[in-house]
Amino acid sequence: MQVERNHGRIDVASVLLLAAPRPLVYQALSDYDRFAELSRRYKQSNFVEPAADGVPRVYTEIEGCVWFFCRNVKRISRLELTPDEEIIAIAEPEFSDVNYGREQWQLLEDGAGTRVVYTHSMEFDFWVPPVIGVWAIKRALNADAQSAAERIEELALERAPEISP
Repeated sequence: MQVERNHGRIDVASVLLLAAPRPLVYQALSDYDRFAELSRRYKQSNFVEPAADGVPRVYTEIEGCVWFFCRNVKRISRLELTPDEEIIAIAEPEFSDVNYGREQWQLLEDGAGTRVVYTHSMEFDFWVPPVIGVWAIKRALNADAQSAAERIEELALERAPEISP
């Protein structure tokens, strides 16, 4: 897990190896009606009305804490979906607590499993302490990564009967 401050943005990068087939991992990660089940940091997630051009949109609410200061970050994002390969969520700042947000999941076959390459670049519309903010974000993400990976696998494998060989 890498977390770095890049001027006003915070960039996150990680790689997960999951013991579930790529199509099932894609289905689990692209199901925003259940996305909040992936991590205890998520308070809510669901699909909202598509954009005027038909692009799917989602709402997510995440709780983040730096020491005793906690804040819920709400975001509406447009989804760019490449079935079984990639999910990109681009925040709409006018409906979000971020000035910029781009999250990407690239799904690569890895034997019988899936390698997930995750990147997220975000710029909050509120002040984040320069040094302690990055440290706190990295600490929270590292603490949550293992359980999130296990939950993605569980949700993916629940769908196994939906995919026929």
